[in-house]
Amino acid sequence: MSETHSVNSLDLPGKIKRLRRISGVLLFLTLSGLAPLLFPYGVIPQWILLLHIVAGIIAVVPISVILWEHARATQAKHPARWWNAGVWAGVGWAVLSVTGLWLVVKGVWGIFVPYRMHVVHATAGVVLGGVGLYHLFNGLRKSEFAGARYRQLASPLILWTSVFVLGAFGIWYARRTPALAAANFRPSNARTTTGHVIPMSLLRGSADCGSAGCHATIYKEWVPGAHHYSSRDPFYGAVKANYIHDRGPDSPRYCAGCHEPVPLMAGVQIVAGAQPGSDSGSSCAFCHVLRKLKNRGNANYLVRPPDPYLFESSANPWLRDVSHVLIRLHPEQHDRDYNVKPSETAAFCGTCHKQYINKAENGWGFVQLQDQYDDWINGPWHTDPRRELQCQDCHMHLVRADDPARTPQGFIHDHRILAANDYMPGILHLAGARRQEQMVDQWMTGETVIPEIANVWPRGPILPVQLFAEGSYLAGRPAKVRVLVTNRKVGHAFPTGPLDVIESWLEFRVTDARGRVIYSTGTLGAQGQIVGKTVEYRSYLLDRNAQPVFTHSLWNVVAARGKRVIPPGGSDTAEFQFTVPRDAVGPLHCDVQLLYRKFNSKSQAQLFPHNPPHIPVLEISHNAIEIPLGAKVGQRTQRASAVATGVR
Repeated sequence: MSETHSVNSLDLPGKIKRLRRISGVLLFLTLSGLAPLLFPYGVIPQWILLLHIVAGIIAVVPISVILWEHARATQAKHPARWWNAGVWAGVGWAVLSVTGLWLVVKGVWGIFVPYRMHVVHATAGVVLGGVGLYHLFNGLRKSEFAGARYRQLASPLILWTSVFVLGAFGIWYARRTPALAAANFRPSNARTTTGHVIPMSLLRGSADCGSAGCHATIYKEWVPGAHHYSSRDPFYGAVKANYIHDRGPDSPRYCAGCHEPVPLMAGVQIVAGAQPGSDSGSSCAFCHVLRKLKNRGNANYLVRPPDPYLFESSANPWLRDVSHVLIRLHPEQHDRDYNVKPSETAAFCGTCHKQYINKAENGWGFVQLQDQYDDWINGPWHTDPRRELQCQDCHMHLVRADDPARTPQGFIHDHRILAANDYMPGILHLAGARRQEQMVDQWMTGETVIPEIANVWPRGPILPVQLFAEGSYLAGRPAKVRVLVTNRKVGHAFPTGPLDVIESWLEFRVTDARGRVIYSTGTLGAQGQIVGKTVEYRSYLLDRNAQPVFTHSLWNVVAARGKRVIPPGGSDTAEFQFTVPRDAVGPLHCDVQLLYRKFNSKSQAQLFPHNPPHIPVLEISHNAIEIPLGAKVGQRTQRASAVATGVR
């Protein structure tokens, strides 16, 4: 762009003015392109980068045309050598134009922007851009048209600088927030790094993670999962309404730390029913900003407010798209805010999956409630180094996805977070509900195979059942069958969760050769109640009058009794005794099922006295044996028979 050459070649002061003005644009592009490299990636550098992109898109064609004309005319009069600064300035503009447009296209329509192209663009800008600036100022210094040369150069620079200043002021004005209230989330153990509440807009908006295109697979998996509908579950809603009725407006913060963290963090009143933010559940942003997790339970976490990108919280979808481009082009702040490392440990899960009630809540004293975390930390999946697994290894197995957060091998953790709820997605009509419920059933019955942990997490049922015939089996005489249930694959006790409402039990049935039922127990009655005396895996919470609490009113709970669970790696045995009828025809067919449902019939009836939701009963495992009549049967005979009939 030497103006000495351009005088003779173009011989038009108007074209000199045009060269000087595009030189001013080039100077702005150089300075604005350096900003993200020189300053922390905050809002102002983002605004500078946005202007850099806009100015570059507007200028790329006209500047390319002007430079091409200038180069042709100059070359015709004064052929340049390869080391000439003007040649390398032209090469630099070409490289910067191509790489810059490529980055913009990937930022707008891509998902993952390879960082190596950033390096190429930045290196070309620093090295070849420096050569271009030398060529520019050298041309100005030697120019034969001295009049207004600096003003013509500065005019576009002043224009874009004015746009920057006005925009920066507007951004500051729009982002200014009133003083935030001090954080008080008691009786939850939740805390924030600032000691203040966090604006709701910073933690909700999971749908944006999917619609932006970056984490579409993760969002689709999360939608029908329990961490999404944690606040929309009608059972939770009924318990919360009772809590507010009995203990006042601040009481449900005890539950909200895990079920409704977004409105809790915003410091809004937790009310019965739906409210802004409650539909977010445990949102993407909330889970990924948790820090300094402790294993005390009751939402014992620390939340660090994220630093939103420019326009990220805007109600305008076009402006949010701009923020998506900025995130894709420079994800450093995004990565810092939503660091996934804390979420990869069992302690992350334990902050909510461990619960207690204390004197401040029940007026009596400490009572330990559900505690999956300590079950795991004391069980073989943690204590045995040869088979140690984190919660995420089982509940968030690896799946292939084209996601920026994928591993080098192309995997992400499945965010369905499969567990034991196989009915709520359908009740709430969530997208992907049927598939979610099918996958939960497969998970519970042991059909799910996780290749990456197959060497330590065995195939087959999670809790297989075995039957052992003992003693004599004679017509008209008592008989006995022993059942063994083994917890082979659950990383914590089975069952787990709120054991006062969850229920698992054995259904045992004996038929003779004619198909006549001669004994049964553990079947379901017309009202959903368990009929007969059988083994139930659950616990009863007691109030001050030593009466069972079926409404999950934990604020009234002072003790527990009758807890029967199977620890990880442990077994439980049960005996069923019955009398063989005199007219029974052998052989006898003995069948046992391990059944599970999320809510027992009494809890359903008391929480929903008029129209309780339908809670399905799931068969977790099953086994059967045949026993001949008229002989003593030992375990060896039984074992062979069990192998023949198989374990499902």
